[in-house]
Amino acid sequence: MPLYELFCIASHNPVSPANVRQLIQGIATTVHNSGGVVRNLNALGAGLTLPVRMRRHQQYHDRGDHFTLTFDASPPVVTRLNESLRRDPLVVRWMLTRKGDKISTLNPAAVSTILTEQK
Repeated sequence: MPLYELFCIASHNPVSPANVRQLIQGIATTVHNSGGVVRNLNALGAGLTLPVRMRRHQQYHDRGDHFTLTFDASPPVVTRLNESLRRDPLVVRWMLTRKGDKISTLNPAAVSTILTEQK
C-alpha cells in the first residue's frame, strides 16, 4: 500500500473544535475500515488567518484550522476519500500527496558512518 499525506484546511469554529475532531475521525475511520493505517496526525494550528479569502460551498472563509494526516491506503480508498472531502462542507482546501510505495523509497538504507581501517 502506498504512503499518502493529506494536508487539509478546515473551516474554523471559534466556539468549539468539535467540527475538526469529527472531520479527522471520519477520515481516520474511512482509512481504517478499508484496511489502511493512519501513521501520523499533526495539528498545524487552529484559527489561523488564511493568506487570501477562500470560497468553498458558497461561503467565504478568512480563518482555518490546518492539519496533516499521514496514512497508508490503496488507491481506490484515496479516490473515495477525495470524493468525500470534496462534498464535506467543513473542508475549505485539501491536498493529497503520494509519498511513496516501496520500502526502499520510504526508508532509504542508512549510510555507514564507521570507517574501516585501511592496511
